[in-house]
Amino acid sequence: MILKHRLLEKYNKYVFKIPITNRDMVMLKAGDLLSKGTDMYRRVENNVRYSFYLPDQLNCNLQNCTEYVTCIDGEFVKAGDELAEKMAMGGLTIKKLVSPSNGIVDLSRLKMGYIDILGEEQEKCVQSTFKGHVLDVNPVDGIQIEASALAFDLLSISQTDKGTISGTFVTLNTGKDIKLVGEDQSYEDKIVFVGKHLHAGLLRDLFEKGAKFVLTYAMGYQDFRNQGLPVGIIGGFGEIYSGDAILKQLSELDGSFVIVDSEEKQMFFVTDMANTKEEKPMFVKTLVGSKIISHALGNYGMVGEIVEAEEGTYVTVEWENKGRSVVNIGTLEFIAC
Repeated sequence: MILKHRLLEKYNKYVFKIPITNRDMVMLKAGDLLSKGTDMYRRVENNVRYSFYLPDQLNCNLQNCTEYVTCIDGEFVKAGDELAEKMAMGGLTIKKLVSPSNGIVDLSRLKMGYIDILGEEQEKCVQSTFKGHVLDVNPVDGIQIEASALAFDLLSISQTDKGTISGTFVTLNTGKDIKLVGEDQSYEDKIVFVGKHLHAGLLRDLFEKGAKFVLTYAMGYQDFRNQGLPVGIIGGFGEIYSGDAILKQLSELDGSFVIVDSEEKQMFFVTDMANTKEEKPMFVKTLVGSKIISHALGNYGMVGEIVEAEEGTYVTVEWENKGRSVVNIGTLEFIAC
């Protein structure tokens, strides 16, 4: 008997929390049923007008960029006011970062290397994008909800802080092409999937536009180690093969509400897809026709379909490039459809 490990596992009763602040007006109570479009809470906050990545602006290391900041969190600054400075060449030159406009300084992302300048206050109503059941609402835990979800395992997350990150899942150009900059739009409160490969310049651009987390199939190992931004890796490091089936399946989840659990290295897509199909038996006799991704060294990251299976540990796989090979089932991960 061989159990199948799937890329996307279905959960009908996943419990998660949405944080709230004392300024939020919650419009839910315990026992409420959520549907798509249900008003959950109203939030008044300042929009981000400008974002600056200090390691680029001052040519400094991420680990010590905080010591060059000359402004205070929450301070109102005018156009031309100094935000940070760094002496170079033994004090012969000074690099300065100044505010391009009036605004309020926000240092909440300073550990990631960013200084934000906030503009005017805006009120927005946050609506549910899923069906669920409200279990509890309180100032400490926020809004606790039970809903169906798809769990997705990550190879690695470049974030040492424990806890979760939540937001709306969006795909950049359907996740297929390699890009160096994001679209000309805000990614505030978004979890962005960039597809096959993540370039360091694209990563900084997305966070300058407000992204909370970036997901990619692969990334250069040194780029991954040298930056302190929250990034999720699906396949591995370097220029490795990524199957179109995986990119397509993740891209179809665009618009879902997502929770990233950095401690468990998992993402949970809160979506009604968890109830769309019945669970199939998990035994080897159902293997033929299954979509898989390989983790074997000879064909790492390749996606294919099982065309033959016997009672044993090996199956015959037809790959996306039409080639066939016999592989150990223990090196395969099954893609839930």
